[in-house]
Amino acid sequence: MKLTNLSFMKMNGVVKAVVCTSARAWRARLTLGGRDYPDAFNDAEPYDLHTHVFYIPEEDFADGEAVLGWRAFKNGRRTWEKRFFLRAEAFADAGALLSEYDHGLKIVSRESETVAEGLTFTKFTCADREGLPVILSLLQTDLKRTAIYVGTPGDGYANKRVKATIPDMAAAAERNGKTVLAAVNADFFDILGDGHPSGLCVKNGRVVANPDSKRPFLGVKKDGSPVITDLAESPGLLPELEHAAAGLQLLVKDGALFDWAPLEPFSFVRHPRTAAAVTKDGQALFLEADGRIPSHSNGATLVDLGLFLISLGADRAVNLDGGGSSAVYIKTENGFTLKTVPADLFFPNDMLIRKDFNSFFIVEK
Repeated sequence: MKLTNLSFMKMNGVVKAVVCTSARAWRARLTLGGRDYPDAFNDAEPYDLHTHVFYIPEEDFADGEAVLGWRAFKNGRRTWEKRFFLRAEAFADAGALLSEYDHGLKIVSRESETVAEGLTFTKFTCADREGLPVILSLLQTDLKRTAIYVGTPGDGYANKRVKATIPDMAAAAERNGKTVLAAVNADFFDILGDGHPSGLCVKNGRVVANPDSKRPFLGVKKDGSPVITDLAESPGLLPELEHAAAGLQLLVKDGALFDWAPLEPFSFVRHPRTAAAVTKDGQALFLEADGRIPSHSNGATLVDLGLFLISLGADRAVNLDGGGSSAVYIKTENGFTLKTVPADLFFPNDMLIRKDFNSFFIVEK
């Protein structure tokens, strides 16, 4: 096991340390000055067992011997340690990282269609600074005319071991009387395990999963108003929620980039992405970026995604599950039509209709 990268950045009184390892490491910890710091990144999906994130109080961060410990499952359960000398003088510059992660997406063309009253779908053909294509798909809806509904397998309340494609979730909701106009994927979920979601899920006022999660979410209150927040910021909100599904980063706050996961490969690698946003005038935005097929679309960083949402008027935004899960559907005469090109990491040119844990529907009121 080798340390392939070690980066630090000062953030609001703490130092964010990102350690990358050559092999997959599980349940990592960093020991510095006799104190242990847990891996803050790999507590739930999406797992990146090569990347380990630690938050250290700035006053405790100094030169000295550090120990990275982890558990690996290759050849049985073993605990490993790596000792190294930490030098604290080299901090990453947030402004420089922002410039590096921003690919300067410019709109080349757009095609819009009205799906229903108050709901439009727009396909943006963009180019980055090098002229590479990026395809973005936007659902924009006026929540005075439509509503947001959380889709689940069978339109039910199971919290694990059940997954379904988004069209199958939509069909189940329609059997129960909902008119689904459009749909996108929602939360990260344990794709290799029992399928449970990573964050909060609320459906029809009932908590389906993870009521103690501190991950940010898009929610709809019982009065119909949308909210993007988390239960740390809004601890008394849970009983007021009618629907909610979580993401990973509060990407935009007060109309500006907020948590764009600096230093983490998850942030700066260009992936397929999905995000949800709300505007100050009560509209909801769902933005998807196709990726992993260079001739079609090259994906987006979290910064690319956040800046584009801000240009559309987003006041708050949450980053949702991405990668092979990113998908947008609209209702047509022929059923639910896939408007995007999902791409798996290992077989990107194979059409992928993934089974997910939950989704967001735009439905008739």
